[in-house]
Amino acid sequence: MLKNKKTMIAFTTVVIVTLFGSILAVSVAHDWILGQETSPAPDASFYELAYAKATSEQKIELDKIVADKSIDLPGEWIRPVLIAIGDLPKDQPRLTAKQAGEIYDQIGKDEGDLEKEFNKIAGAPDFIGGSGIERSIYYLNDNRSQAIFLSLGYATLYAVDDNGSYSIRLPLGTQELPVDPGPSIASKNTPTTLPIM
Repeated sequence: MLKNKKTMIAFTTVVIVTLFGSILAVSVAHDWILGQETSPAPDASFYELAYAKATSEQKIELDKIVADKSIDLPGEWIRPVLIAIGDLPKDQPRLTAKQAGEIYDQIGKDEGDLEKEFNKIAGAPDFIGGSGIERSIYYLNDNRSQAIFLSLGYATLYAVDDNGSYSIRLPLGTQELPVDPGPSIASKNTPTTLPIM
């Protein structure tokens, strides 16, 4: 055993310092691990940033949103994610075709400026993405039967059928669409304030 008081004090001190150091090391490691879970990498995707910020309950909602492949394009659901994590209110208004047409007539083809003005109303596009051509999509209602697409400097109103196909394409405001606009188009200067059924 220990023969004198000084040896016993030294031994006790070593044990206490070792225990304290171990506890401190475990605590620092624990904080680092937790920090890794909540601090995404600087080049993290929008979804990764949202998950890092979300509560457990919000992550369940995010899982549903991310799993939605109703738009057959690569991209991200922006507005629904922002609402799910509380960055936008659940009752955030939606853009209307009339508002979008008036904004287009004031601003013109500048997609960045159009999106900025649309976001003052809607908060964010519902979806951003595309394959080769990126587009921002703003749904005009919760059932996604009408949408405004911003792409290549054009803002167009689409009606969406029950199968999710974008079937009717109308220009917003007084703009004219390109000569070969796709499968169907309304005649030039068709008003976009009328509802599409």
